[in-house]
Amino acid sequence: MNPKKDTRSQKRKILIPIAFAAAGIILLACIMGSIYEWYGYSQAKNNYPWNGQMIKIGDRSIHTVIRGEKTDLPAIVIESGAGQWSYDWKNIQEELSKYTQVLTYDRAGYGYSDSTEDGFSVDSTIQDLYTVLEKTEIKGPILLIGHSAGGIYTRHFAERYPEKVAGMVLVDARNEFFAVQAEAYNAVFFETQDQTMNGLLARIGLVRLLGEKMFSDNAPEFLSPERYVQVHWDAPFFSVMNEEIKQMNLLERKLAETTSLKGKPLAVITPEKPDMQAKAMGFTELEEKELEGKWLDAQKMLTSLSNNSELIKISESSHSIMHDQPEILTEAILSVAEKIKN
Repeated sequence: MNPKKDTRSQKRKILIPIAFAAAGIILLACIMGSIYEWYGYSQAKNNYPWNGQMIKIGDRSIHTVIRGEKTDLPAIVIESGAGQWSYDWKNIQEELSKYTQVLTYDRAGYGYSDSTEDGFSVDSTIQDLYTVLEKTEIKGPILLIGHSAGGIYTRHFAERYPEKVAGMVLVDARNEFFAVQAEAYNAVFFETQDQTMNGLLARIGLVRLLGEKMFSDNAPEFLSPERYVQVHWDAPFFSVMNEEIKQMNLLERKLAETTSLKGKPLAVITPEKPDMQAKAMGFTELEEKELEGKWLDAQKMLTSLSNNSELIKISESSHSIMHDQPEILTEAILSVAEKIKN
């Protein structure tokens, strides 16, 4: 009799049941987490009711918030960046609504809005905004605000429906110029934005359970981490955002095919020191400085989209200018609105 073989055999007899038990516990935890997520998802809109109106588009709805009354200034429509929703612009909207009508909305799959069956596409995004404008009281050519990736959608929208747009404000917007100048950085950046793991964690309830601990300490006080996590950070959102990120590079480059805004007023707003976070992605300090210069150059190049444009650099701000410098941003938007007063 070989005592070593006997010992190994005994160990296997002990480890196999333990492995099965551990697998069973993990499976049970995933099932329970999925049930928790399903229940939380089903109750989110009841526990945190929307503050706007639901616009029907076929068999789905888009959450739209309209504040203020139409004046001789154009109505203002805000397109948020990737990962952000109407809630991020709540304070800006309230301030701007003292002067004219202001519309914010949640793109399909974001916040309170339903996802599309076919997933994210720039065409459906543009068409959703067009339909929202047609079905609401927003009249006349609008002043369109696009932040970050929202700048991509505003420009594609203006290309398809130029009669709808009287002017534009691009807030630290992604664009075709930087896409060409910083290919290596963008490749790494988009990898860091992958939402596959967050989507999996959301499906088993862990984001809903622990998401508030993941919420940024730098977020403004008016944003409720609880509302953000319970309403916005669900599995459909992470799925849509992942599709959005995967298409971003192509969408940026296609902007080169769009025409100019001609004489329509345009303001390009960007932080004085771009928020690249390149060192955190493995780039050197010198490379980060070069990337900052390229971003600022690209923002300046955006002013060529109109012969009635200006570049505004804002100090002491991250990429989220609407959170860091809301007063300056509001003033800049109203300045453009004044140029297209009826």
